[in-house]
Amino acid sequence: MQPSDSQLTGVPQSVIIDPNTGLPDNVIIIEQPSSGPKIIGIFVMIWGALGILGEVFSLGDNLSNGGMFIALSAANLGISVGFIVGGYMISNYEQRGIHLSLLMIIISVLLGMAVIFLMPGIIDDVVEEENLSSAEEEQLESTMGLFAGIGLILILVCNGICGLIIAIPMMISNNGLDDSSLLGGWF
Repeated sequence: MQPSDSQLTGVPQSVIIDPNTGLPDNVIIIEQPSSGPKIIGIFVMIWGALGILGEVFSLGDNLSNGGMFIALSAANLGISVGFIVGGYMISNYEQRGIHLSLLMIIISVLLGMAVIFLMPGIIDDVVEEENLSSAEEEQLESTMGLFAGIGLILILVCNGICGLIIAIPMMISNNGLDDSSLLGGWF
């Protein structure tokens, strides 16, 4: 270890103190990055795993209903895998994980809205299969209209809140996220 100039000359050096911080001028403070992205990433991975588990439990019903339900189940599995991958990226402080998770939310909103808009066709199929009377058919259609409206509002509000929660790491000042982007250099 080499002695400093003040130790060699015996003359003490002056230290300039910054009046705003109370610290010497040449001090650099390095903070640990926030743990927010890690926590949000873990929650997103858990959400994706729960989505896969839900699809596994409803697999029998979806296979028996056929066609559209099998396609929706496959899409939901893809979305859940996307959430798991995005959550892993977020927990590793990669900003593209947030982009991927938000993209999965947008896709799930679009799928949910598509299902709601396909409800009249599903109602017609139920009426034919169950041999409902015209009064029962009217009641079913009026009730389904109410449920479709409520469902649409719930899809938008709940997914909007989830999107805000996923975006929290981008709002934290010392988030530690890298500059990666899901779409390369476009954004």
